[in-house]
Amino acid sequence: MKQLTLEQHRARIENLRRVTEDTKKCTRDWRIHDYLPGQVTYYLGDYPALMSITPTEYDYKLLKSYAENGVGLIQVHEEWNDTIEKYGSDKWHSCDHEGMNRFIDLCHSFGLKIIPYCSSSYIHEGSKYYQERFSRSFNGCVDMHYKYRLGWAGSEYWRDFILPKTFGILDTYDFDGIYNDWGYDWDLSSMLSVPENRRNCDIEPVDCYDPEAEDLIHMIYSGVKDRGGIYKLHVGGNTRGFVRGKYYDYLWIGEGEYSVDCGKGKMYEPYVVPCPDKPRLTKHGQERFDPELFFAMTIPFVQFPLLTHGRPTMGKCIDVPGVKQYKTTDRDRLYQYFRRVRDYAEKHPDGPYVYSEWSQIPDDPDEYTVWSRYLRLYKPMVEDESVVHMEIRETAAVLSPIPETVYITQFTNTGDYIVVSNMADEPYMLETRDLWQNRETGDCGKRFEVPAKRMLFLVRREPGA
Repeated sequence: MKQLTLEQHRARIENLRRVTEDTKKCTRDWRIHDYLPGQVTYYLGDYPALMSITPTEYDYKLLKSYAENGVGLIQVHEEWNDTIEKYGSDKWHSCDHEGMNRFIDLCHSFGLKIIPYCSSSYIHEGSKYYQERFSRSFNGCVDMHYKYRLGWAGSEYWRDFILPKTFGILDTYDFDGIYNDWGYDWDLSSMLSVPENRRNCDIEPVDCYDPEAEDLIHMIYSGVKDRGGIYKLHVGGNTRGFVRGKYYDYLWIGEGEYSVDCGKGKMYEPYVVPCPDKPRLTKHGQERFDPELFFAMTIPFVQFPLLTHGRPTMGKCIDVPGVKQYKTTDRDRLYQYFRRVRDYAEKHPDGPYVYSEWSQIPDDPDEYTVWSRYLRLYKPMVEDESVVHMEIRETAAVLSPIPETVYITQFTNTGDYIVVSNMADEPYMLETRDLWQNRETGDCGKRFEVPAKRMLFLVRREPGA
């Protein structure tokens, strides 16, 4: 936490006392600590097509812009490695070792943290390392150029293999942590019940767990933290694992989802990073994605959406000679998605571009600008040691009724902030006891109209605030 002046200490003391006394009913309250909002997944290239990761002038300018706009974390996805071992490397080493090192150095030169994709379960069936005793089934993830089998947390052989491979990434490269795309055959797990009196009800409680999976994921989390790293986890869809305790710093949700559930994950262990799966949310291009609505459905729950960005994809990943492609006829698979990307890119070589497998075709050229605007509004509210009262349902600070379709969250530190999200089909009129200022327009008052499906950002302007 930054050093405070006497005036700031006084403001913080007064703010916290007032907000705590005012708030009669809220879904959750907690204290922000060690939080990096503003996370970007940065596309590096169309692997398994031949590609270079060595930074270009384009990368330099974009990463510099990220730093200027307050980005906290860069995440490179699976194209950083050689998952099908086409170029003599493997899933735990880069397909362009020197280029990757230079890219990491460039990120660090701008003060940006960077983490790579890895998986504690997925391994290509054709890998020189794969052994049947790693798995407990023939389950896996098959799509495009990969045919993954699932390593089982209950296999001592898999643990003996995957733990040093995972930590070896951090020992080999100067990454700031890892992103674990878990992948696990939960349907085969023999779950154990968690007695009601031992469930953590401060968050959405886990009522059963897989002891082998829990043990392995905690070992990985501990190993990353022992190395001073950041640990980001993806389980699948909007879910978390059947695991007790703290086992991630950030949880990625949203992939594979066809609709947005407002506030999903609000009772998970912090911090949740939602990724809008735009192909599915837009019915594969039948609609256009509404980023303003997505922000309104996530920010009040202390979730800042992932930006899918970086280098453009041209869809060349599906046209590599000698590389077998899987699931080529299913519309909802990546092969068909990248076929549409390729066809679009051939017709529009100068853009607008597509930046990820979770993108619209094309991505909105203004998306980064809009995302950066929201990040500038969000970051002051979540400074270290800010206290959050999430989804307030009763408070002396708000005089107007709070319908179920309206979500109000208060962020308190040396400043006092409120966000109001209106998910109704009609505008909502907010009436407050105190004087507040609209942070986007500068207007001050005690009455504010919040448009339907949109959000309002306020800062308290009473004397002493």
